[in-house]
Amino acid sequence: MSTVTRRLPAVNVDTARVLATASVGVTMVAYLTVLRYIVTVAGEPPLFYGAVAASLAAAALLAALVRPRTAALVTAGLLAAGTYYYVVTLPPSFDLAEALGPMVADAWSMLSGLSILRIINAGTWALAITPAPTLFAAYLAFRRHYLAGAAVAGGTLGLFVLTGNADAATTLIGAVGVAGAAGFGDLAGGTTEVAVDEGRRDVLFGLGGIVAVASVVDVVPEELVGEGGGGFGGLGGGGTTEANLLGSADSVELAGSISLSPDVRFAVEADEPGYWRVGGFDRFTGDGWVRTGQARAYDGDRLATPPGPDRAVEQTYTMEGRMGNMPALWKPRSVERSDTGADVLPDGSLRPVRAFREDESYTVVSRVPTAVPTELRSAGTDYPEDVVDRYTALPGNLPDRVEARTSRITGNATNPYDTARVVEQWLSNNRGYSLDVDRPSGNVADAFLFEMEEGYCTYFATTMAVMLRTQGIPARFAVGYTAGERVAADRWVARGLNAHAWVEVFFPEQGWIRFDPTPAGPASRPSRSASTTPGRRASTPWTRTRRGRASGRRRPSRAPTPTRTRSRPSRRTRRRACASSPRGPTRRPPSPARTAPAGAGRPAGASSSRRYRRANSSRSGPSSRSARPPARASPG
Repeated sequence: MSTVTRRLPAVNVDTARVLATASVGVTMVAYLTVLRYIVTVAGEPPLFYGAVAASLAAAALLAALVRPRTAALVTAGLLAAGTYYYVVTLPPSFDLAEALGPMVADAWSMLSGLSILRIINAGTWALAITPAPTLFAAYLAFRRHYLAGAAVAGGTLGLFVLTGNADAATTLIGAVGVAGAAGFGDLAGGTTEVAVDEGRRDVLFGLGGIVAVASVVDVVPEELVGEGGGGFGGLGGGGTTEANLLGSADSVELAGSISLSPDVRFAVEADEPGYWRVGGFDRFTGDGWVRTGQARAYDGDRLATPPGPDRAVEQTYTMEGRMGNMPALWKPRSVERSDTGADVLPDGSLRPVRAFREDESYTVVSRVPTAVPTELRSAGTDYPEDVVDRYTALPGNLPDRVEARTSRITGNATNPYDTARVVEQWLSNNRGYSLDVDRPSGNVADAFLFEMEEGYCTYFATTMAVMLRTQGIPARFAVGYTAGERVAADRWVARGLNAHAWVEVFFPEQGWIRFDPTPAGPASRPSRSASTTPGRRASTPWTRTRRGRASGRRRPSRAPTPTRTRSRPSRRTRRRACASSPRGPTRRPPSPARTAPAGAGRPAGASSSRRYRRANSSRSGPSSRSARPPARASPG
């Protein structure tokens, strides 16, 4: 029996060259997609597109004029220039000499999963690094060094795989491009039928191997990510606020439906209850939050106090299980005793150098802000430059309608404090509370403001922070635990269901002040009293009927009447509640006055850009759904 060998049809060399060049382009698109995302979150997208276009044009010109060695020197020069540009654009308050060590440590950490979004001026960094690999990879492709061009682009993509900024799909696309450049490059250079068939074989084997490797890349990080997440990819670690708290994560992802545990996490001995704060986040990505900057070791010295009036509160925390954070009332001043060392995070909160174990404890002294509304109204808008740059930044793809609606809602407010109170009350009055929601696609704040009817604490806090930033008011996203259950005169226990998120707003000469737009729920009130916070509506019990909807909700009036009740919520109701507004300090400031009449313009110094601009012309007043400032104030 004879064997017949079927010969594959001939391949046109010009076609193979086009396909090889296109394969290099596919790999370049993979890493450029990651850079575009970083720039969109933390930079200016038009500058990015201009840098890419200029790099491609320069590559085409150099390919016709210079040899590869000269092009390599040009690429090295671009890298040096980009590094210099990044350094000179760092905030004035950033001491490069002192931060050189932490920067080197972070550069090493990036190779094991530290997201680029965590570095200072991430958008500028992305713009600075874009031209060099883009120019050199394109130049090599134009000079028909296809595999070398794909190697340059693939190496750049590999950096983002290590930092966790490139997901499995992006990695797969880039790997397909590398394999295509190798195989089609052989086809383009083949002069015999054997060489052509080997080139086809290289393509097929390469693509098969890539599929297998991409599957491992997609699965292995899930195994490597421990409690609390982090690891290679994504924001957060488990889809809930508490998962990020327990894992000492530096990012939070807004998830869909969640559940909260009734298990006790820690006990606190203190003279008064409050929000047991874990940390704050400054960079909004559109679907989550990232904490930028480097932590530093706590050396035992006293930390900075709030610039305004405050009072000292000592707290002793005893852990009921593993805990990777050090909760404390804002603002922690000193660690008096601890079973482990501590680091100071960029926002001023604390974190243990290792996770606490069961029955381990620590004592911290905090200086709790006590500013009253009159002081906050008169604080003005003379914000430090680094505060404005860091805490008013928004993704470049945030829809303009978010700013437009916020401007209508806050049309009568004449100062940042009243603006914050109006937004806080509007969200509390106009959005329902539920843990059973579908995670929106696109920008979460935009979706919650225009498409969703209900959500839980992370949705309320995110939307309020973004709304305030559109008005040029510095705001950040904070997480921690509400007071929990009072079990003795000076002792509280915090459970998983007390995990919570809220907003902190910066005021000159006063510092960061807490605001909480989440509707008050039964689990949010300490067990010693179940009073409804004045100026806030009380939550009604929710009966789940279908996904994303609930029955039993009452549309609140525009001016809710404070009520008091001593009934203890049922265990089932407490489990459902994402803790929102615990009873504040025993000393409450006086009620704020109503907002000023329509016609007030933006405060001075807050109109330097589209996001900070508000017309100084007369207004007709807020929309029919806008709220007035509530009759309560419980700062920080």
